[in-house]
Amino acid sequence: MYDLVTTISYKKNMISNYHTHCALCDGKMMPEDYVLSAIKKGFASIGFTSHAPVLFETSWTMKPENLPIYIRIVNNLKEEYKNDIQIYTGLETDFYPGCKDYRNYPKIDYTIGAIHFIYDEKNKKFMALDGSVDEFIETLDITFNGDIRSLVETYYNLLGEMVVTHTPNILAHLDVIKKNNMNNRFFNESDLWYRKKVEELLYIIKENKVIVEVNTGGISRGYTTDVYPSSWILKLMKQLDIPLVLNSDAHHPDWIDTYYNNALDIIKNAGYTHERILYNGQWQDVPL
Repeated sequence: MYDLVTTISYKKNMISNYHTHCALCDGKMMPEDYVLSAIKKGFASIGFTSHAPVLFETSWTMKPENLPIYIRIVNNLKEEYKNDIQIYTGLETDFYPGCKDYRNYPKIDYTIGAIHFIYDEKNKKFMALDGSVDEFIETLDITFNGDIRSLVETYYNLLGEMVVTHTPNILAHLDVIKKNNMNNRFFNESDLWYRKKVEELLYIIKENKVIVEVNTGGISRGYTTDVYPSSWILKLMKQLDIPLVLNSDAHHPDWIDTYYNNALDIIKNAGYTHERILYNGQWQDVPL
């Protein structure tokens, strides 16, 4: 794991992506296909973050037996393509009761922390927060008795708990809870209670020195028409001097830079001039 942060005057727009899913979890194609795509597109670096194994059956997380295979494949690619691109081995880790802590797992360079589901203690079930709209409604109705404010606040509370107790290097898709909220179907982001909850989380993020990603993956997969997090959140982040990194959450090699130009405009409009990336083995602030 890397902790040192420096500020380097590299050339602008060092294209990178540190949120990448391959066929060993729910992505398409193998890691080398992403590396070749990144080299073709002029990337300076790429980090792989397959969904870490969880303690229950899913269709989208890596199987425990595939974790050493995944690490071996990516680390072999590091050596094979070291003269063309920098490659890093990461994991996207979920936070839930009894979850495994992968932050110091051997040969893992960094982690991206996320909440994709919630454990329903009453029904002894893991319920989706980042699934289809039907799954979202099921979670809302069964676990929260239709109380959307309770669901949303629970999500942000869990993110805060994760940031404090399993502090990741990068926080994934901060407001992914809006994924199924097209046209304010379930809640309104302008509501005071919602903005207050997000702001509470941002102070926790700042205190724990976590990088927040600007994630374009919801756009590439047709879930949203906006990046995570929303522009108003990015502006608050800038006021709090919270570092960010632009990621594509790519599930296919063709998507590793989807919506990047538009996302850069959004980031710059929020007042950011730099992003924080892992480069030359250090977390570094580089110009956008």
